[in-house]
Amino acid sequence: MRRCRPWLGTFIEIECDRLIEADAGFAAIEEIHRLMSAHDPASDVSRINCGAHREDVAVNATTADVLRCAMRWAEVSDAAFDIVSAGRRSLARGALPRHPGQPLPDPFADWRAVRINGNSVRLDRPACLDLGGIAKGYAVDRAIDAMREAGAMRGLVNAGGDLRVFGDHAWLVIVPDPSSRQPLVSTRIMNTALATSAGLPVGPSHLDFSHLRRSMHNWMSVTVCAPTACDADALAKIVWVMGPRAEILVRDHEAEAFVIESDQCIQPLWAAKAIA
Repeated sequence: MRRCRPWLGTFIEIECDRLIEADAGFAAIEEIHRLMSAHDPASDVSRINCGAHREDVAVNATTADVLRCAMRWAEVSDAAFDIVSAGRRSLARGALPRHPGQPLPDPFADWRAVRINGNSVRLDRPACLDLGGIAKGYAVDRAIDAMREAGAMRGLVNAGGDLRVFGDHAWLVIVPDPSSRQPLVSTRIMNTALATSAGLPVGPSHLDFSHLRRSMHNWMSVTVCAPTACDADALAKIVWVMGPRAEILVRDHEAEAFVIESDQCIQPLWAAKAIA
C-alpha cells in the first residue's frame, strides 16, 4: 500500500505492506516535524533561536541527536554544511519566520556557536538554526526504524527527494531533470538511501555558493546514495559546495554521487552505482 501526508514542508510518501506499519512511520516523522520546524514557535529549534543565547534551553533527546549530527557534518566538511549560516540566510530572505522575542542573528556566528550538553543547548551568540538540510533525512531513517519495530519486512519512505528503502524488494527510483521535471535517470535500489539536491541555476537556495569553482556552475542537481538517509541528505548539500573536494567524505561514508548538468549530461562522481 502507498500513503502520503504533508509534513516537513513537503509530502511524505510511505509504501509498505500494512497500514499499521505506515502509521508507525508517519508518527515518527510527525515527531521530528513537531520538534524541529523553525516555523513553529513552540518547537525545540524555535526555542533555541529565541533564547539559547541567554540561557541553556532543554530539548528533546531526538533534537539533541540531530544537532550533534549537524555539528559533526559541519566539522568534517570544514563548514560546507553549517546550520547556523544556513539559518541566517533563510531568515534574511524570508524563508524562515522571526518569532516574537527572537533576536537578529549575529552576522559572524557559525556552527561553532552551538554548545550541546546532554539534552541542553546553548548559543555563544544570537543565531538562527535551520535544520532543513538534515532533518528530512533523519526523519526518514527514524520512520524506517519505527516501521521495522511495527513488523515491516520491506518498505519505502520518500520525503521530497530524500528517500530510503529496505527489505528484499528492488525499488524503482527516478531522478528528473530539474528544469523540465521530465524523468532522466532511473535505477533500482535495495536497502539504501538516496537524496537529491536540485536548484536553478546552481543549486539549493539555502546554501552559500560564493566560493564555488566556475566549472561547477552548470550543475543542476546532485544525487547521493548512502547507507542512511541522514548521511545522503547532508552529503548531497556538501557535494554541492565542495565539489571534487568532497570525494573523501563520500567514500568514507560508503556513499556515491552523480550530478545532472545544465545540458542534461549525467556525470558520475566516484563510480556512482546509482546510474549503472
